[in-house]
Amino acid sequence: MTNVRVWIFRLLLLAVIGLLVYSWFQPWWQASIETIGDDAAVIRPWVLETNMPPEVMAFVIGSQMPSWFAPVMWTYFGIVVLVLLVSLFITNREIHLWKIRVTLPGFMIWMAGFSYIVVVVLAVIVAAIRTGEYYYMKLLGTTLIDLGGEMVANAYGNLLIGYWLACAAGPLLIVLALLRNKIMGKTS
Repeated sequence: MTNVRVWIFRLLLLAVIGLLVYSWFQPWWQASIETIGDDAAVIRPWVLETNMPPEVMAFVIGSQMPSWFAPVMWTYFGIVVLVLLVSLFITNREIHLWKIRVTLPGFMIWMAGFSYIVVVVLAVIVAAIRTGEYYYMKLLGTTLIDLGGEMVANAYGNLLIGYWLACAAGPLLIVLALLRNKIMGKTS
């Protein structure tokens, strides 16, 4: 019976890892501009993509993330996925954190979930700051933007399903970490 419970936990963890990976590859935010299109600007966890005509691109020069940002984010993502996969195969080795004893795999899963929550929260904060720097655009909702000359358009910013899935992945990892021993049928 215990072996079945171990596999149930592993399948649950693999499902959440799948959710995390899927959310990572989905766009998290999008700006739609009336005269340009639905995907004028798209934010993914590692990049800001723009799909604007050359005459408008001059207004968003400098909006890109620094050159080091994408490699750092991909390294972070790789480490998180690797830690989660390794946690599947580590036995119930215990570690001591101050006066608390926890299993190493549970701690690894908890840390991965917590770090992903931090990334998701920081992403929306940085996106709100960066979008406000250009045209004083709101992260969510409609903003009337001046594209220069007589070009004025409504821009609509919204968080996409990838962001909301990412919001769920971190807390689900923490819940799995906290319930790991109960699901697996082991006493703490």
